[in-house]
Amino acid sequence: MKKEFILEFENVTKYYGNDLVFSNVNLKIKKGDVIALTGKNGCGKSTLLKCINRLENINDGIIKFKGIDISEISMVELRQKIGMVFQDYNLFEHLTVLDNLIIGLIEIKKYSREESIRKALNILKKVDLIEKKDKYPDELSGGQKQRVAIARTLLMKTDIILLDEPTSALDKEMKDSVLKLIKEIVDEDMTLIIVSHEDEFIKNVSDQIYVLKNNCMEMK
Repeated sequence: MKKEFILEFENVTKYYGNDLVFSNVNLKIKKGDVIALTGKNGCGKSTLLKCINRLENINDGIIKFKGIDISEISMVELRQKIGMVFQDYNLFEHLTVLDNLIIGLIEIKKYSREESIRKALNILKKVDLIEKKDKYPDELSGGQKQRVAIARTLLMKTDIILLDEPTSALDKEMKDSVLKLIKEIVDEDMTLIIVSHEDEFIKNVSDQIYVLKNNCMEMK
């Protein structure tokens, strides 16, 4: 069966003030594709990710999700469809791991607390963090926080997951645990867009690698 294009960039351009970040980006991503973005620090990789779920607005061009201009999709609906895992985790420090996972299910998905807990416990087993369910983020290592952040996005059943430098602040052991989890997600035929400097890893998991340089994107 022919896969649909789930995300399309048409001549997408972004400025910060008078400074050009990237220009005329054209890209088509099919459902189940794993796309990696690389390039030097400050070249606009993370900005490009943020434009996909409208954390940043583009200046020109169109980004389409399932054929619809994302500017015509409500912010709430778009972010239920396109989840983002941030470099700095973005966990709620005043909530336990379990509560960090269930809050979106209750508030956005409207699941009952009991159903939300059941789903959260299942995914904590999957990411090997069940024993940390009652801990707070400041009691976790960097790798554990990142796995919680990924688990939270997986729970929301998004169509696309955006991963922004998921291993940048981690030591080797923590990094390996996060990369292992991402590999498992790839094997489940999820659509992923990964910003990473882990060249060997993205070479192994990606369908295509793109490089951002000189304000343009090109295939590696």
